[in-house]
Amino acid sequence: MVIRSSSYPRLPRMYWGEIVYATPGCGKTFVANKYRDVVDGDDMIVEAISEVSPNFEHGYYDDPRTVIFRFFRYINFNRRVMWKVYNSALRKMHAACDIDDVVLIGTMDLMHEADRIFIEEDTDYVRNGFKDKRSREQDEAECSQATYHSLYL
Repeated sequence: MVIRSSSYPRLPRMYWGEIVYATPGCGKTFVANKYRDVVDGDDMIVEAISEVSPNFEHGYYDDPRTVIFRFFRYINFNRRVMWKVYNSALRKMHAACDIDDVVLIGTMDLMHEADRIFIEEDTDYVRNGFKDKRSREQDEAECSQATYHSLYL
């Protein structure tokens, strides 16, 4: 869900129309729920799952990551199907950026699509299941053409 109400603040203009990658667990959902015109990329991935696999029943959920992980297990992590979902989600993300929304993602598979990358350096804030993937995240960020920021919360 994207907040459109003018009673909410916007992120600074420098982020408008960007896909922003940030380390899982560093607060993307919090930001998406506090600022207008900010899209949680995981919600777009869930929409893409429904389009790519209309027979997959995701039911009610509070956290889109539970749907994404359940679907990926359902397809046995078939990379071809995963990329069909990712490509569908990316089309949605780029359409959101075209109207100056900010799209927040935490999926390393899509990190190369980011215009800006935020890496959380304090391991106390990094989601437990992600700590083993930090070196890959760092390598991907350093190889990227995106603007790269380190976070110390």
